[in-house]
Amino acid sequence: RRALSAEEGASARRYLEGRGIDTESIEASGIGFAPDRWDTVEQALRRAKISAETGERAGLIKPRQKGDGHYDFFRGRITFPIHDVRGRIVGFGGRALGDDQQPKYLNTPETPIFHKRRALYGFPDALEPIRRTARAIVCEGYFDRIALRRAGLGEGLATCGTALSIEHGRAIRRRT
Repeated sequence: RRALSAEEGASARRYLEGRGIDTESIEASGIGFAPDRWDTVEQALRRAKISAETGERAGLIKPRQKGDGHYDFFRGRITFPIHDVRGRIVGFGGRALGDDQQPKYLNTPETPIFHKRRALYGFPDALEPIRRTARAIVCEGYFDRIALRRAGLGEGLATCGTALSIEHGRAIRRRT
């Protein structure tokens, strides 16, 4: 989030503005930016005395194929924190800024705490609106969920670009 508000995040802010995402939505959604550098996360982990192995298991860094060290998994992307129903960050989604970046969207790989078939973007914030309206509106992606919230439909949830799974359905069914 710091990188998004810094000078290096200017292109990401322009992209978000072009998508109609205002500052309030950025803050409410916890949107950030992973700088287009190879070792930002590895350096931050090292400063925090967190092992590279933990960073790998969390899906934040990947081992380099040649040489020592790791590279940042989400570099050069707008980032969306994915929370579990209790509000804990369990993963991230990343939207490419460059046309040459593939794939356009990345999710944290499967980890001990992140499972795409269970993860719903926006779940903790949607719980009260789901209770109040007795419904959930399911959409495909991060920007769709943010647009629903901005339109006053806080009960919106996104499947993080994956198909709606049985696990998603069960989690929603428990709440409405």
